[in-house]
Amino acid sequence: MEKPNIIISSQDLHRLETMLEHQSNLTLTMQHLEDELARADVVDPKDVPANVVSMNARVLITIAPSTEATEVQLVYPHDFKGDKGQVNVLAPVGAAILGLREGQEIEWPQPDGHLMKVKIEKVVYQPEREGDYL
Repeated sequence: MEKPNIIISSQDLHRLETMLEHQSNLTLTMQHLEDELARADVVDPKDVPANVVSMNARVLITIAPSTEATEVQLVYPHDFKGDKGQVNVLAPVGAAILGLREGQEIEWPQPDGHLMKVKIEKVVYQPEREGDYL
């Protein structure tokens, strides 16, 4: 499966790159996240399309083989409290969905070597769409 185009705000990119620079040992997922950031289309926060998964967005996703959508919120590691539905951007599913838009899907490597197929069903909440650029 060809990797879909992804869009990331310049603010999210800066925060994620800074976070990754301060990691002493990069996990496989972190390395894949770095690769995704390097290939992303970077736009100003105000220019992020409303249907794109950005940091702190709440989205409905489907992870194959399941056909049932699950709502998750993509968060930074320091905001991850283990609350229901929170997904750390450094977890495979979190790194996989960043920058995707509704209807897109991606195959993402898991630590066990298998590929996970994730589809974005709907962006329920996106900070940029609501004018929240913090």
